[in-house]
Amino acid sequence: MKHEEIEPTDAAACDDEAQAQAQREKNTTCEGILVRRDQIWENLDTRHSERHVVIETVADGEAQVRDHYGTKRSTLSVSRMHRHSAGLRLVMPGELKYGTRTTSPNERTESR
Repeated sequence: MKHEEIEPTDAAACDDEAQAQAQREKNTTCEGILVRRDQIWENLDTRHSERHVVIETVADGEAQVRDHYGTKRSTLSVSRMHRHSAGLRLVMPGELKYGTRTTSPNERTESR
């Protein structure tokens, strides 16, 4: 008996693309930021002053995170990841130095 290779149909490729698009939408914040592995987010809640978390995995609108020092793990809803008093904000590369912020949130760095 000869086995024929089955090639994916256009419908299957469309289904895969639709599922990937649905995942991207679930994993995107209301501000349009796609949450990805290894991003660093700062907790804006004043009760958790300057707490940073690192994204380990993200799927179905849920992000598995660890604290910046790797001692605690938790799950965050992507819908909570926005600039609000109880939300989170994405930390830009170069903004952290030795685990702390290099400038205050209201301070700007001057270039000379």
